Amino acid sequence: MFIGAYDDQILFLGSALTFDALLAALPFALLLLAAFGYFVHSGDDAMADVLRVLDQILPQGSGGEGPLERAERLITGLVDSRAELTIYGIPLFLWFATRFFSAVRSSLNEIFDTPETRSYLGGKGLDLFLVIVTLVLLVANALLTVIVASYPFIGRFVVGISTYVVGILLFYIVYTFAPTRTMRWDTAVVAAAVAALGFEIAKKLYSVYLTQFTTIDRLISNANFIAILLLVVWIYFMACVFLLGGEVAETYDMARRQREQRAILE
Repeated sequence: MFIGAYDDQILFLGSALTFDALLAALPFALLLLAAFGYFVHSGDDAMADVLRVLDQILPQGSGGEGPLERAERLITGLVDSRAELTIYGIPLFLWFATRFFSAVRSSLNEIFDTPETRSYLGGKGLDLFLVIVTLVLLVANALLTVIVASYPFIGRFVVGISTYVVGILLFYIVYTFAPTRTMRWDTAVVAAAVAALGFEIAKKLYSVYLTQFTTIDRLISNANFIAILLLVVWIYFMACVFLLGGEVAETYDMARRQREQRAILE
């Protein structure tokens, strides 16, 4: 498996996926800010809830304009510019997100040694399908997180399990539909489980650093700068783990075919 990963240059392919993921992350952040602006604009209670949460986590100011006042002014600006953020964010996100999944298709075809036989429109249609599926699964997991947030212990357990299950489902869909080669369901499940496990481990390690070292009151600090660098490294690591899941699928499928051939010869 590792020899195949070296031959397929997954470290190089991972850097290409990381670049496309970062390009897609920028307009996605604009959409998140726009969605936050629409949420706050939905009523005074929404703004009050947001300010109540910020009042608990932001430090108290010692004079002049405090962090809470600056945050409220920033939120007001987001509410006023939510339409512009949506107008610019949607087409940019669709363009870069479909570009990202196009790179995913090419990378998996490289790992599985299969040429791309789909037409340009067919490939772009598949990329758009994968973008929509990803958004639906992420939104569903976020809604579940909000629903169970009022149950501290059980809520964390449910969110942890659901996140891992959503990760397996998402990777399963990508491994099944993205490459040109048809993959057996059990092979796709094994590859998806490996990729989802690597994702969860990397997410936990990154969240530990954010919790212990980053600061909210100071945007520019050494810890926050390192957190941004670690975010890029985390995305690169996830891209490599995803591609390594493809190598696991290739190895697993090859071992299965060898067992079937030995059974026929015997």
